[in-house]
Amino acid sequence: MCVATNDAGVVEKSVTLTLQSSPSITVEPVETVVDAGTTVLLSCRAEGEPTPVIEWSRQGSPLLGNERFTTLSNGSLRLTSAQKEDTAEYQCVARNLLGSVLVRVTLTVRVHGGFSEWMEWGPCSVSCGVGTQRRLRQCNNPLPANGGRHCTNSDTETRSCQGKPCPVNGNWSEWSSWEECSRTCGQGNRTRVRTCTNPSVQHGGRPCEGKAVEAIMCSIRPCPVAGNWGAWLPWSSCSETCGKGMQTRVRLCNNPPSSFHGPPCEGPDTQTQLCKERHCPVDGKWSSWVSWGACSVSCGGGTRQRTRLCASPAPQHRGRQCEGNDVHIDFCNSDPCPVNGNWGLWSSWGSCSRTCNGGQMKRYRTCDNPRPANGGRACAGADSQIQRCSTASCPVDGNWGAWQPWGECSVSCAGGERTRVRLCNNPSPSNEGRLCPGDSTQVSRCNGQTCPGGPQKARGSIIGNINDVEFGIAILNATISDNQSGGRVIHATISNVPRSLGPAMRKLISILNSIYWTTAQELGEAVNGYSLTRGVFRRETQVEFATGEILRMTHVARGLDSDGALLLDIVLNGHVLQLPSNADISVKDYTEDYIQTGPGQLYALSTRMFSIDRVSVPYSWNHTITYDPDKGKMPYLVETLHASAISAHYHPLEEVLEYKLHATITKGDRSNQCPVGFRLDSAGPYCADEDECKERSPCSHVCHNAMGTYYCSCPRGLTISADGRTCQDIDECSLGGHMCHDGQDCENTIGSYRCVMRCGRGFRRTADGHSCQDINECQESNPCNQHCLNTIGSYRCACEPGYQLRNRRCIDINECRQRVCRSDQQCKNMRGSYTCIDLCPAGMTKGANGTCVDIDECRDGTHQCRYNQICENSRGSYHCTCPRGYRSQGVGRPCVDINECEVRDTCQHECMNTPGSHRCQCPAGYRLMTNGKTCQDIDECLEQNVQCGTNRMCFNMRGSYQCIDTPCPPNYQRDPATGFCLKKCPPNDLECALSPYALEYKLLSLPFGIAANQDLIRLVAYTQDGVVHPRTSFLVVDEDVTLPFALRDENLKGVLFTTRALREPHTFRMKVRSLSYSADGGIEYQTTFIVYIAVSAYPY
Repeated sequence: MCVATNDAGVVEKSVTLTLQSSPSITVEPVETVVDAGTTVLLSCRAEGEPTPVIEWSRQGSPLLGNERFTTLSNGSLRLTSAQKEDTAEYQCVARNLLGSVLVRVTLTVRVHGGFSEWMEWGPCSVSCGVGTQRRLRQCNNPLPANGGRHCTNSDTETRSCQGKPCPVNGNWSEWSSWEECSRTCGQGNRTRVRTCTNPSVQHGGRPCEGKAVEAIMCSIRPCPVAGNWGAWLPWSSCSETCGKGMQTRVRLCNNPPSSFHGPPCEGPDTQTQLCKERHCPVDGKWSSWVSWGACSVSCGGGTRQRTRLCASPAPQHRGRQCEGNDVHIDFCNSDPCPVNGNWGLWSSWGSCSRTCNGGQMKRYRTCDNPRPANGGRACAGADSQIQRCSTASCPVDGNWGAWQPWGECSVSCAGGERTRVRLCNNPSPSNEGRLCPGDSTQVSRCNGQTCPGGPQKARGSIIGNINDVEFGIAILNATISDNQSGGRVIHATISNVPRSLGPAMRKLISILNSIYWTTAQELGEAVNGYSLTRGVFRRETQVEFATGEILRMTHVARGLDSDGALLLDIVLNGHVLQLPSNADISVKDYTEDYIQTGPGQLYALSTRMFSIDRVSVPYSWNHTITYDPDKGKMPYLVETLHASAISAHYHPLEEVLEYKLHATITKGDRSNQCPVGFRLDSAGPYCADEDECKERSPCSHVCHNAMGTYYCSCPRGLTISADGRTCQDIDECSLGGHMCHDGQDCENTIGSYRCVMRCGRGFRRTADGHSCQDINECQESNPCNQHCLNTIGSYRCACEPGYQLRNRRCIDINECRQRVCRSDQQCKNMRGSYTCIDLCPAGMTKGANGTCVDIDECRDGTHQCRYNQICENSRGSYHCTCPRGYRSQGVGRPCVDINECEVRDTCQHECMNTPGSHRCQCPAGYRLMTNGKTCQDIDECLEQNVQCGTNRMCFNMRGSYQCIDTPCPPNYQRDPATGFCLKKCPPNDLECALSPYALEYKLLSLPFGIAANQDLIRLVAYTQDGVVHPRTSFLVVDEDVTLPFALRDENLKGVLFTTRALREPHTFRMKVRSLSYSADGGIEYQTTFIVYIAVSAYPY
């Protein structure tokens, strides 16, 4: 209690001081051995402040969900109805806010053995006669465990038993004499027998081994076979291709053929019938031409046409169509037509004569779309137009007036601003004139001197990682003001704080410690951080929570900027106690002691409390500050900073963290002496750190000196005990802290553990525990009947050939049941083997001299070949084969025709299957070549000597032909020798001379599918003397871009080639002109080529 007294009265205030201490065990449990089914009590008591909570675990796992375990109010553990499975190591753990302590105890539950019920009686010791049998019981109800007693009395019981009579094995009598042959002709059998009566089988004895009947083949003579007809073969083709004809079919006496004096087949072997393939074809013929139609144009060169019908007679029953065209085309009205003139498009408007206040612009057109020709009319109307432009008023650009006087400064210290303005009115802009360039205001800094007591503002950035969450970049802004009741008020905001961290950061008030230490209200002779360092220093901070989390901070203060604000860079890294967003957080007032530890070096520490929903949680802070030693030192060895009225709020929507607190700094309570953990260095004087590890050696293993204190640590595999100084072993195997993989067992060692290989059945672990070695069961226990083969991890029993393994015993195999001998052999089983006794094989018979001779099944009629199959004898057998063009379906089944047309590329065009063969067919206009596969075009024009008439030519095409019109234009005559259309020009007729000199028709027939860029034909221009002209060029006239052809000059020839693949049947017409030049460059000859190209529907 604190009592204050003066003349005005007395006031008192009481405060409770609680000295907290870590837990310690006062009553330890002792190792206990109990019998199964009893109740056991494990005692454990502890003391500490706050009162420790006692928890029990087994093998490192909490005791949850088991109603047989009860933790009593005094911390002891009660176990009812103890079982064998409860045998384990139990841990008693006492915990409070300052730490935990653990103690282990082993509980052993003994189980006494008990007998099971008697098993069934075992088999009698003998299979026949008098023997004994016994039964067993086991000591497994329950099994003795953990030192329990084994079962007493005997585990076996014996009685006598009576077996059945002993068996008598049977034995064969002597063989009887051979019987007569079973058939008088053909192949038969002779047999003899014996009985199993020497003695007979009795009481389940083994029967006699072998056959009771033995047979051999016999043949007196072949039997006669009557002939039988096979199936009728298919009808032959008709004798006529159209109209009525005859066709025949035959059959063979081979199902079977007659043999050994058997009667032949009865009836005819040939049949004939009438056949009518189809109507004979009727070829079509043309009717007479109708009159000429009107010309297609009245001038400029056109065409007229006349037609005829293929109806005299019309083609019938696949008769040939009429040869030639049904349309005849001729030239007409070749005089040029008059062309009327027409205006072209207007040109674009020209530029305006003025940019504002009104101007003119013009545009033009010409009579060239088309120009007038051959007496046509000229264009009507004007060839130019004028219109007004740029009628808007001219713009006026704005200009600035003079600057006005400067305004007042915004603050009296720490850097402010003043402003002046000017107006755009000298003149003002109008008619879309340009605005005044530049700014209308100017800002200047003023009153830059520092305010007394430190800066009034602070700003900076915060980066780092908290609870494995990247912090990003948060912005810190703070304002510092004076409090009317004394002290400085620091109000700070941190923006861009993640929602996952904001609630937990409300307790981290020391993010601001560089700000409130720098700006704290100075009381007495004490100085704040700004007075000592002028705002340039580095501060390292560590926060340690009672729950074990550690957070480290680095503050770098870079002085004041031009506005007088303190500049800070803060880096955070570590973990904090995670809190729910709705938790009520309150940070209590605290103090920080600042100790001068050397030139330009300070150390600060504090232990604070914050409450979570009114539950207090301690956490400690320590700071190391370095600054320029030339700035001096604090006036006292120890100064104390007081932080009060602390509030912290997080706004999740804005992601803003807000702090507020009051700060003052005074000299320390014992400002003239060093705190515990420090010693006075008179050189400064300073408070130098005391190295407790060197001076006192307080730790059992490793001691670490820290500023003002020390701490102990343990090697890997050991942990610090409750006293904080000694180390104890960690049982990683029982606590689950080992890294052993599946397939390994954990063995604990002092300070560590080792992982050893877990070995399965058939293996044992090596001495080093790193591998497993195979157990050779064959050498150690010899478990097999005949042969034992050791395998990796096991073994395998094997038997001699002729035996099979059954329940690890080798039993003889009766191979004769598996039909191992041929049908002409008799099998006899022996132990571990068998033997085959030869008889005559199938297809063979005993000859007169006792040897086996072949039976000709094809001749004696015993074969199974039927229908149109052919029998071929072989030694001991025969084969049923099929005629050429047929395939077999098996013995006794008819041969099936092979469809050769299903084989790819059998025929070039179309394949028709026939019985036993096939026939290739070609489309109309083709004939089948001698190889019977490919098709060849028929040149109807040549072979049929087709006469198409005047001004017409026969054009042979792939699969057909056509009479095409090849008229000579007016004023041309056909040369009877060459077929060219030649023009004779009168002397001095220039127009005639410039027209084509000759007209030649070219006919080209092509197969389907020719690729692109393939040369087709070369066009040549000749002189009147019949030689190739040396200076000639070729061009396509009236070029049609849809045609798949193009032309190029090459070696005085015009080469016509494909531009794309020919993929569809079509007849094309092209017009090509050649120009032959004289030596002086004038046109000497002109030749026109009319080229017809017919593409077939077939690629041949």
